[in-house]
Amino acid sequence: MNKVVRFALLMAVFALLLTMPAVAQEDGGPAQVGLRPDAPPYALHGPYVVGVRDYSIAEGEDHFWVSVWYPALNPDGVAENITYFTSAEWKLSVAVPDDFETPIAGHALANAVPDMEHGPYPLVINSPGLTGYRQQSSYLMEHLASYGFIVIAMEHNGETLDSIWGGAYSRPTETLLTIQYADQLTAAGGDLEGLIDVEKLAVMGVSSGGWTALVGGGAQMNLSGCPTFLSQASGEAWVWDCSEFAPHQDEIAALYGLETAPEGAWPQSYDARVDAVIALDSDGDIWGTDYSGVASVTVPTMIFGSTGDTANVPEHSSIPIYAHLGSTVKTHVVFENAEHGVSTNS
Repeated sequence: MNKVVRFALLMAVFALLLTMPAVAQEDGGPAQVGLRPDAPPYALHGPYVVGVRDYSIAEGEDHFWVSVWYPALNPDGVAENITYFTSAEWKLSVAVPDDFETPIAGHALANAVPDMEHGPYPLVINSPGLTGYRQQSSYLMEHLASYGFIVIAMEHNGETLDSIWGGAYSRPTETLLTIQYADQLTAAGGDLEGLIDVEKLAVMGVSSGGWTALVGGGAQMNLSGCPTFLSQASGEAWVWDCSEFAPHQDEIAALYGLETAPEGAWPQSYDARVDAVIALDSDGDIWGTDYSGVASVTVPTMIFGSTGDTANVPEHSSIPIYAHLGSTVKTHVVFENAEHGVSTNS
């Protein structure tokens, strides 16, 4: 990623997330470091060592994976280096070798001892893009953790590149399950007992994860505009959700336990403790032609758009989403000439 874009993203995310203050570490821990002596503050590693752990969350008879990044201890001064391995076999539409894995270099300590002294820490739930993996923006997850946040990134079920409609149910549902799992982790006897402040909570995501984050903040899916959008832009990428979700409305409704698919706004599916939303390059075709589906988002919200995005074209996504948010505290960040998914590791 372009370093300027990365810095702008981090600075903007922190501007919103720091409204949920983490405890500043004034003693112990590593000094802030950067590759350049003149690096701006938000480009520096924060004052906390970063640990990471993987967990499997039950979902009916299935399960899905999450990774948790958190402030940690490093008494031996071990270098914060890790290689993440993520198998993408189930997400692809073609057969792949049994040992297919994608290595990702990171800066964290696997299963490190949590820094309990300065907790509990605010929680950020992150949803990756379509068929994305939980380490898709690992640099950002690590960076947030280094500043005193717990970050849990999901790896969603229910979608492949040639069949995405199941995500209309699995993504919001798994967001709720992940928040509930955070409750278990930080509860008495939990693996991260006392580490997570679940009352200070943000949801974040990129692309399909962007609409997932909006739903996590109270937005309501509204597929009534799909016929209009599809007639205007049939075959274009920004109406991909409509082309997949609309024909399967009854099946999606059944997954939610509804007798019939709603003609307008769908029921909300969110945790009332969510304090902030960060949606990056979000899909824009599932909120109705008037984008009324995002009007029910009333918490502080930051919307990101990229002018070079041909997947979720800003004129049909970030711009009208921002304009129709119900929140009175909102920001629209635009990356000039950036392409779709600029916030990911690639």
